[in-house]
This record gives sequence, C-alpha cells and structure tokens, in this order.
Amino acid sequence: MPVSTRPAVLLAAASVAAASVAAGLIVAPSTANAAAPTKSAADTTTTLSAAEMAAAMKQVAAASTTAGAGGWRTDQKYAVDAPDTIGSFSGTSTTLVDPVKGLFTDTFTTEGYGSVTTFAAAGSGLYESVGDPEQLAALKMMKRTPVRYVFTADKKLTLAAHVAENAQSPASVAAEFTDAATRVTHADGTADYTAVDQEGAHVTLSVGATGVLTGAHAELEGEDGATEVTLAFGYGPQTVTLPAAAATIGAAALATGVAYLGMDTAVRQVANTGAAAARKAAKGKKIKVTSLRTVVRKDVTAHNRSAAVPVKVSNVTGGVKVQATNPWTRKTTAYTVKASGTKVTVKKA
Repeated sequence: MPVSTRPAVLLAAASVAAASVAAGLIVAPSTANAAAPTKSAADTTTTLSAAEMAAAMKQVAAASTTAGAGGWRTDQKYAVDAPDTIGSFSGTSTTLVDPVKGLFTDTFTTEGYGSVTTFAAAGSGLYESVGDPEQLAALKMMKRTPVRYVFTADKKLTLAAHVAENAQSPASVAAEFTDAATRVTHADGTADYTAVDQEGAHVTLSVGATGVLTGAHAELEGEDGATEVTLAFGYGPQTVTLPAAAATIGAAALATGVAYLGMDTAVRQVANTGAAAARKAAKGKKIKVTSLRTVVRKDVTAHNRSAAVPVKVSNVTGGVKVQATNPWTRKTTAYTVKASGTKVTVKKA
C-alpha cells in the first residue's frame, strides 16, 4: 500500500505506542521478558532506589544535553503486535537535530505502508510530506506534481518546543525514568540500567563512559499484545537540508487547490443557500425577481468574505447565475437561481 493511501490512524497509533513504550508509560497489567545485558566477571552490580535512579538519570540527562549542544540524532526501531486492537506492524524512525542552525527533521516509516517526513526550522515554520490523496489530486490539477512537501509558516516556532513535543531526545528519555533499578557497570566505564516500571514494562538504558545516554530498549507484553522499542542515540553536528523551493508549496496555496477540487459543490451550495433565503424572505408569497437577485447577491458577498473558491453573480432572465472558474483548468461551473411563482428553481447552467 503506498504512503498516499495508508490508514492515517496506523501511523498515529504506531507513533504513540512506540513513544509510550520508549518512555516506559504504556499501561498493561502484565510483565515482559526483555533480554538482559550481557554480563562479565568484571561487572559491578548495584541496586538503586527510585530516588537514586532519579538522581542518576538527572546526571545522564545533563551530560546528554551538553553532548548534544552541537547536534544529536535518534534512531528508533519499533514493533507492535496487537492483532485484536490496532494490528501488528513494525518500522523505524530517524530524527536529526541541529541546534546551531535551529533545524529538525524526522522520518517515520511503517513497513508496508510508507513514510512520513517532517522538517522544522526555528523562526520559519514546518514542512510536512504530502501524502493525502486529495492533496496529491490538487497538486496534479495545479500542475505542481514535483511538490513533495507542504510548508506552514510559523515565525514563533522554536526548536526546543518542537523537539519537546515531537522527538525522543536522549535527555527526555533519561529524565522519564525514576523507578528503582539495577545498574550494571562494565570495566570500560559504560553502564546499563534495568528497571521494571509499575505497569510491568521492562526497560534497559545504556550509558556511555562519558555519562551520556547511548541507547534504550523497552518491551511490554500484555493482554492486548506486545510492543518493543529500541533507541540508539548519537551526538555531534547533524546535516539537515530543508526541502527545495521547487518541491515545496505553501499550506494556504495547497488548501486553495484542494478547495477547487470541490468547486461544483461550492457553487451549488451558494445557489441553494440563496434560493432558500429568497423563499424565506417571500414568506409564501410570489417571489419577485428583484428581491431574489438582492438576496442571492447578499449571500454571495457573505460567501466570498472567507471562501477559498470565490463565486461571481450576474443577472439572467428570471433571476441570477452564480459561477466560479478554476484558475488552473479554466473550467467554469455555473448554476441559475430563478423565481417561479412562489418557488425558486436551481439548475446547473
């Protein structure tokens, strides 16, 4: 199934499931059997209370933030097996963050269903890959088929806020864990923290010799199915290249294109609304052509104040004609609204 026709709820569910497990937040009344880190005779095992774990992870989060000041990335693998609810699927995501230039990108892929890519530029706005069938149809109509991304301007967008809402940063993952844990310290200075949260999710956090979070693994198995997530973190400058202008369209322009796909419906609705208003104004009496024209023109004016598809109105024998022209195809759709005794007729012209 191509990305343009994938069920949107699938990616949403996968995203929520993956993010929730990675943060140890999925609720399920059961346990899981996550693979334990490999141990050696040189390892030192320490049991940490919840308070001690919180303190340790605070240090890890701080070290990770410092290490990622010039850039960082998250590579995620996820698998969800819940056939009776949201289904079974797996995939990956890759997040790159460039704090120096204020840039962000994320590609979320579900096997068999395609990918969704987003970019964010601080002080500029958000780019999202085009995949909706209506949007693709509008781009074809607009002769803009090279377009791959829709841009929404947002001068108030900040990188920190966008990352906090849309990414699994090393610092945020570390900070989430405050349950009692077991720490296994290895001879090379690296360490693994293993915990089982209150809902039964088994989590292992891997910390490098410099104190930064290098990876995380979580598994949860419950009555509704199982979920597994693996995260790998990297630190250093990241290259984020925003989409080219030729591959981008503004959100407002694309919305207008989508609106013109329904131009016939828009014009017909204006005609029917005007006809209904004319009948109401006549109060059961014979409808005067001059009155009908006045009422319909008033409705057209109101429509055009906010409509993506503006409508024109002109006089015809017995009433008016309302019409709109598609600026890309140059095709025109028109309906007549005419007085007929105590009735008003609406016909496609």
